[in-house]
Amino acid sequence: MTSAPDTLVPPAAPVHFAAAPKPRKRDRVKEAFFMTQNVVRGNLIHNTGGALHVMRLLSIHRMPAGLLSAEHPWVTGLMPGTEEPVWARNIAFRTPVGTEWARPGYAPESDEAIVGKVGRFLAAMVRKSVPTPEIAHGPQRRMPHAINYLHGAVHYNGLVLLFNTFAEAMHYLADTRFRKELRRLIRTERREVTLVFRERNYDPAEFAYFSAFVMSHLPWFANVNGAGRKVMWGNPSPYPASNIINGAWVADISRLRHGDAASIVRPPLTPGLYFQGDYGVPTRGFHSLERLHAFLINNWVRRRGFRGGLFFVDRRRIEPERYQQYQQTQGADWTGNLPLDNPLRRRWTRRRSAPRP
Repeated sequence: MTSAPDTLVPPAAPVHFAAAPKPRKRDRVKEAFFMTQNVVRGNLIHNTGGALHVMRLLSIHRMPAGLLSAEHPWVTGLMPGTEEPVWARNIAFRTPVGTEWARPGYAPESDEAIVGKVGRFLAAMVRKSVPTPEIAHGPQRRMPHAINYLHGAVHYNGLVLLFNTFAEAMHYLADTRFRKELRRLIRTERREVTLVFRERNYDPAEFAYFSAFVMSHLPWFANVNGAGRKVMWGNPSPYPASNIINGAWVADISRLRHGDAASIVRPPLTPGLYFQGDYGVPTRGFHSLERLHAFLINNWVRRRGFRGGLFFVDRRRIEPERYQQYQQTQGADWTGNLPLDNPLRRRWTRRRSAPRP
């Protein structure tokens, strides 16, 4: 397999950042406003628009099976006329491979292998909408065709930012220069962007808070996919992956819906155009607003019970046997989302337990 161009690889030495100093009261107010307006723009306004696009494709403009052939790049992940997968060529930024991991003896796979596994996992979803007659909607094809197709835009056309851990990524996303360059990348390339992490032994609660951190710093929704226990609207993934849903998929799916399966195949990213500076700043831990944001979303999903994190699909229909078992046991054997602490309750408890003068 051909590796990604060297021009995309930062210097070999890992970068270590100190903790950010405690901000002044005025700065804390400005930060809270900055985070809130990003959440409103991304999680409420922009994400609602994206959800409406998906619902339109599931109702008014329903997409059938068979719009792509089995040899289409969205299905195979291979660049046209080659046997080379595209995923390693679409790494827009990556940090040096770390040396400190959650478990002793852990060594991540190569970057090419990591993005390849994530890409093949998503390509397998697209492949389920290739056969005609279609695979029946159920355990063998859990997602509607439109949702399977849009994962082609994410894995093949999409770009990857590769980090070691969530904590490391926070140092970069907290850097205004890095976020500006990321927005320039999205604005210029008009592609979806996924954050992928080399550390597989992660804390799901930390992943949830990290997702809220991303949403408080960027005006887009960020999902939480991985191999650990689910949190928020998370789904399975070979490696932790957070898709920053900026809406670039809409144009690709619109062209596919109108029968254009050729122009939706984007060439790999030209190396050396983005993230050519030095990035990363000291940063704080998770803000109470971010913890609250993660808790509210996660608690909403937990309250959905058996339906869980499948928003556009009714799990009761596609998994009738499991749902029957769920009803019989009243959910006693059901493993839903990992519970997250309520930050408001923790703060109230601390105040109640504080000694009075």
